[in-house]
Amino acid sequence: MGNLDLFRPPQEIRELSLLQELEKNPIVSQRELSNKFGIALGVTNACLKRMVRRGWIRISSLNHHKIGYFLTPKGFTEKAKLTLHLISWTVQHYSTLKDIIGERLLEMQNKGVERIVFYGVSDEMEIAYVTLQGLNLKLVGIVEDEEKMNRKEVFGFELKGLNQIEILKPDAVLITSLIGQDEKKEKLGKFLDLQRVQIANISTS
Repeated sequence: MGNLDLFRPPQEIRELSLLQELEKNPIVSQRELSNKFGIALGVTNACLKRMVRRGWIRISSLNHHKIGYFLTPKGFTEKAKLTLHLISWTVQHYSTLKDIIGERLLEMQNKGVERIVFYGVSDEMEIAYVTLQGLNLKLVGIVEDEEKMNRKEVFGFELKGLNQIEILKPDAVLITSLIGQDEKKEKLGKFLDLQRVQIANISTS
C-alpha cells in the first residue's frame, strides 16, 4: 500500500505556506520565516532562492537593513495552483488513512476484541474515532504521554496518562499517531501485558 511518505506533506505545501506569508507580510526576515514554520534557516534560504529563480518572487532592498520579498504575477498564479494541490493532497491523505485504520480495526474485531483504547491525540486519532463508528468495538478510553497532555477531555473521554492505561482494561490498543510508533509500542510494554493485549499501529506496510 505504499509507505508513510504519503503522509508527509510534499515540498509544495512548504512553498505554499511561504508564498501565503509573503503575500501578507513581504517585509520579513528569513529568520522570522524559519521560526514561524519551524524549518531550518538554510532550508528557508534555499526555498526563497528557488522561488526567485522560478520567477515567483522578486527581492527588493528597502534600506541597508531590510529587504522585501514580493510575489510576482507568476507567483500569484503558482500560489493558486499550489492551493488546489494542497486540497487534493489532503483529501487523498484522509481517504487512504481512513481505509488503513478501517482495516486495522476490522482485524481487531475479527480477533474477538471488544474493548479498545486509543493511544496518541492527533489528526489520525480523529479519523480513527470516525472510522470506529459502526463496528462492534467499544472505545473505553484515550491515553497520551504525560508531557503531551495539554487537554483534559477528548470526545467526551477524560484524557488519561499512559500510566493509567491498565485501569481501562483494554483488549487492544491502537496507536493513533504516525509519529514515534515504535517508541510508543515500547512504552506500552511497561504498562501492559503484551501477550494479553493486542497492539496495532497505523502503518501502510
